[in-house]
Amino acid sequence: MFRHLLKLILKKILYHPVNNYLRKNKIIIIFRKGKAIGDHVYMSSIIKKIHEKKKFKIILFTNYYEFYVNSPRIYKLFKIKEKNVIWFFLNILRSNLVLEFRSIFLDKNGKHFLYYHKPKKIHLAQAMSNHFNLDIDFNNFENEIFFSKEEIESYENNIQLPNEFALIQSSAKSSYTKNKEWKFDGMQAVVNYFNKVNWIQIGQKNEPKLLNCTYLLDLNFRELSYVISKCKFLVTYEGLFNHIASCFNKKNFLIHLGFLPIEAFNYKNNILVERNEYLKCYPCFDLNCEYHKNLISNHLDEQFVIKSIEKNL
Repeated sequence: MFRHLLKLILKKILYHPVNNYLRKNKIIIIFRKGKAIGDHVYMSSIIKKIHEKKKFKIILFTNYYEFYVNSPRIYKLFKIKEKNVIWFFLNILRSNLVLEFRSIFLDKNGKHFLYYHKPKKIHLAQAMSNHFNLDIDFNNFENEIFFSKEEIESYENNIQLPNEFALIQSSAKSSYTKNKEWKFDGMQAVVNYFNKVNWIQIGQKNEPKLLNCTYLLDLNFRELSYVISKCKFLVTYEGLFNHIASCFNKKNFLIHLGFLPIEAFNYKNNILVERNEYLKCYPCFDLNCEYHKNLISNHLDEQFVIKSIEKNL
C-alpha cells in the first residue's frame, strides 16, 4: 500500500517536468534490465533504427553496459546494476519518451511471451519495441557493436587465433527452456566430419567439451564478440551467439528446433538447419514440449545437419 502510494506521489511530482525536459531537448530514454544477454544485443538493432531517423538523442540505461561502449548511437550511457533504485524511477516515469525495451506480454501458462503477440511471427526485437510508437521499420534487423582501435590491438595481442577458423557450441542454454538444443553427439559429428576446419568451441567452462576443438570458454562479452568477428562461420543454436553473429554478418548455420518461429531470431547471415515440417506443434512456444525430443530422434539426424552445412560452405 505504501509503495503504491509512493509511486503515485513521485509520478505526480516528476512525470511532467522530466517529460517536458526530454521533449524540449529531443531526447528519449530507453531502459532494459535482466539476465538475458541476447535481449540487450538485439536491442542494438532498434537503437540503430531510431538513431538513423535523427529525431532523438538516445539515453540508455542497461545492466549490460559493456555491449554499448563506444556506440555512436548513444548520447548518454548508464550502467545500472539490477538492484538499483533507478529502475524504480524509470518505471514510474514510463511514457512515449521513457521507454522500456520489453514485451508488454509475459510468459504464462507455460508459453513464451511471443505466443500472445498478434502477429506471432515477428522478430523478438519487434516484440520488445512494438509499443514505442516511433514509426520504426521492423525489417532487416542487424545488430551492431563498436570496438575502439586500442581495444582491437589488445585483443589481437592477447587472444591467439588461427588465420582461419570456425566456431561451435556444444550445448544450448537450458535454464529457460530445453527446446532449443539438438544433441551433443550431433555437434561432435559435425566437428568430426569437417576435420580440416580449425574448430574453436565457445561457451562456458561447465558445458561439455567437444573433442578435436580448441577452447575459448568464459570469455567476457566483448572478447567473445571480437572472436566472433574474426571467424569464418559458426554452428550455433538460437541464442546469444546468433545475435552477436548478426553484428558482423557472419555466416551462421543455425540449428532451429521450432521452439519459436523462424522470424523471431532470423538474420540475413543465417543459414537455417531445420526440419520443422515434422514438428506437430511448430511454432511451439511451449517452454516444455515432448515433440522436440521426437524431432531430434526421428528427423533431425547428423547426416541431415552435415549435408546442410556442406552444401552451403
